[in-house]
Amino acid sequence: FLANIKRAREQVPQVLAADPEIVLEACVFETVGPRVSQIAIPDWVFKDFAQPVEERTFRYEDIIYPPGQRRAMGNAQVPDESRMETQLWFYYQAASYIDLGCEGIHFGQVEIMNRNDRGNTNWFHLISLVRDYAAKHARRHMVLCNGHVPTGGLMHDGNPILDFHAFPL
Repeated sequence: FLANIKRAREQVPQVLAADPEIVLEACVFETVGPRVSQIAIPDWVFKDFAQPVEERTFRYEDIIYPPGQRRAMGNAQVPDESRMETQLWFYYQAASYIDLGCEGIHFGQVEIMNRNDRGNTNWFHLISLVRDYAAKHARRHMVLCNGHVPTGGLMHDGNPILDFHAFPL
């Protein structure tokens, strides 16, 4: 992730200089590896979630599904979106990309991360926080959120959570 941020910090200004109307999209994917535990959590992430501020790194074991529910994807695991640590991690990634000038966030295979999020309450909360962050910090004060949804959509209380759905043919 940090290498992607470094590369985006260099490349985004070049793209926006060539076409200031473009909407750049970044990805917050459905896998996470143990190296996430080397990344410090900024104070603002805790504050935006109304959590006590701690000086620590992300906790890999608290992001992935608990034992017995885990699903490996290569050398990584699928995050459990119902867990606070996962929401902190996803929010940190999305907000970091927004700060660089991205106005689209692709959240990957959202439906494999919501096994423990019946009604998608946690997804709704996370996406709402990302939208709130974009309203204050994004270039045009907005963000377009999407994800892969093979069953037709990520819904909460009968309403779609994402702005659009993407799924490869």
